[in-house]
Amino acid sequence: MAEPSKILEVKDLRISFRVDSGTVKAVRGISFDLYRGRTLCIVGESGSGKSVTSRAILGILAKNAIVEGGEIVYDGKDLLTINEDRFHKIRGSKISMIFQDPLSALNPIMRVGKQLTEPIFLKAKANKREATANYNAINRAFAEVGKAHNIPVNSELLKRLKEATLEELDRDTQKGNYERALAAYNRNKDIVDNPDQYPAKNVKIAKNYLQKHPEPTYQEPTLSKALTEAEEKALISMIYSLVGAANADYIESVRALHDKAVEVYAIFEHDDVPAKETVMPACEALAKQSDRCKFVLRDDEDDIIGVFGTTLRKYLANMYKAVRREVEHEKKIAALAAKGQEEPPLTTKQRAKLPEKQLSSEEALEMLRPLFQTFIHHLSALIEQYFDLGEYSERFYRYYKNTLYLSHKKVSQNEAKEEALEIMRQVGIPQPEIRFYQYPFEFSGGMRQRIVIAIALSSRPEVLICDEPTTALDVTIQAQILELINKLKEELDLSIIFITHDLGVVANMADDIAVMYAGKIVEYGTVDDIFYDPRHPYTWALLASMPDLETKHKLDAIPGTPPNMVLPPIGDAFAARNKYALAIDFEEQPPLFQISETHAAATWLLAPDAPKATPPEIVRARIDRAMEKRNAAKRKEKA
Repeated sequence: MAEPSKILEVKDLRISFRVDSGTVKAVRGISFDLYRGRTLCIVGESGSGKSVTSRAILGILAKNAIVEGGEIVYDGKDLLTINEDRFHKIRGSKISMIFQDPLSALNPIMRVGKQLTEPIFLKAKANKREATANYNAINRAFAEVGKAHNIPVNSELLKRLKEATLEELDRDTQKGNYERALAAYNRNKDIVDNPDQYPAKNVKIAKNYLQKHPEPTYQEPTLSKALTEAEEKALISMIYSLVGAANADYIESVRALHDKAVEVYAIFEHDDVPAKETVMPACEALAKQSDRCKFVLRDDEDDIIGVFGTTLRKYLANMYKAVRREVEHEKKIAALAAKGQEEPPLTTKQRAKLPEKQLSSEEALEMLRPLFQTFIHHLSALIEQYFDLGEYSERFYRYYKNTLYLSHKKVSQNEAKEEALEIMRQVGIPQPEIRFYQYPFEFSGGMRQRIVIAIALSSRPEVLICDEPTTALDVTIQAQILELINKLKEELDLSIIFITHDLGVVANMADDIAVMYAGKIVEYGTVDDIFYDPRHPYTWALLASMPDLETKHKLDAIPGTPPNMVLPPIGDAFAARNKYALAIDFEEQPPLFQISETHAAATWLLAPDAPKATPPEIVRARIDRAMEKRNAAKRKEKA
């Protein structure tokens, strides 16, 4: 069986927040991968940085947030460097989120049906707006490329294509209306034919519907304006000529960009700290040239070229911030030396305002080097790659036709309603036809959360972030919501990031678990690694404080409180609350020790010369019981 592919990568993410007392170091260099079709649970106490991480992925951090470093890579793009227009196409559509409190997430004075159909309409409008812009841009490009290369653009053929496509759209709209009407008719007929299986109110509504709506009929219309085979061939031939000319222009601009990138890279390739007067203008010119380098007749964007300019500017800002800080520090030291004084230690207030990690100019430069190397290698590959104009022209023709189709497509009230009703059924809301017209206060807590889940799924995302979606619910409803999320994950092939403070909640739904404390991941592994072989004292503490039906021991409370993240501890942040703490824990942060391919923990107890430590008795007893149950189940399965 093939290993699942990564759908999202978080690398060395660091996020702080400016507050009156200083800078809160909320996330301090975390890294993890989300695999396609799997559930990653991020577990930790309140204030550990779980929700900040999820909001960074969705691009909805507070205004006082500072992203001090790292990458969030989705679909080949670093979400921390793309502009809002690009992010707008991802947020909600590709990555969606279920928030903690369903009551505050829903508008109390708006019917749930309207709240469900609103994102459907918004997405349809956004798709139509984007398709219209693309369609107009293609037509402008046709005219520009044709004029520049003396290629005739047959406006009559383009007009014929538009007429034929709009006729197809009209046919598909009629067919869709018929299918929705037939589905509604059959649904109501089934209620009337089986009155004992439905509430009396539903039966009454269904009878009323059938009295007003006869069984729908449909006759396939004839497409009188359809293009002939000769017309399609002529269109593809014209596109072939235009795409070939546009490709030649594009390769020329890529060569120029490649040469400029090599030239700029050579300036600082061997220098320790490049001169600001030389590198900054050259890099800025390169970024602008990259922004302009676009293949005007392509049906998808080149993300590496598309985000290079913003990434380069971000890295340059980090580099020159580091250089400026070092220059100012040298001036300060020189001024003190002239007076015969030494540099005084930082005050508490000064320490509180420092970032979590200060890049040196050398470190900032090392970030630029791989960026340039990857970019130059990509441009070289583009210049050398074989471009099958015939295959691409046919694909582009289909894309152009589809863009024209979408630029005129509208979502009707009935279409949005039927889609919303289907999503309501999917998330297990009974009597959706009635519930559609109710207000949030008419729903129980569990049903409100199902509505929030339905809204999150209305755009058919690939990644679903669940930010403590069961915290406000009782245990029975919690189980139902968790079961629903697991079911939807399988049905819709979702990749899920599940955030919680309760390890017990994730036991039956997690594939991978990241345990967070004080803005860091202190243990990472599969669900078996964390529950059957936990290694970090904080993970032991979470497990020991988790109630279950079989534990006879008194539950262990975690002593103390989380540290002040304005001034995080110098060593291991958990050391002050950790009865297994070593002397080094108060002096130096532990690295992530690799236990197996899937399992790692950041604790000095895993160092080769550390004293042996075992989990508390309550945790060992739970692991033994769990292993015994697992082995018994395996023996029963074999028998």
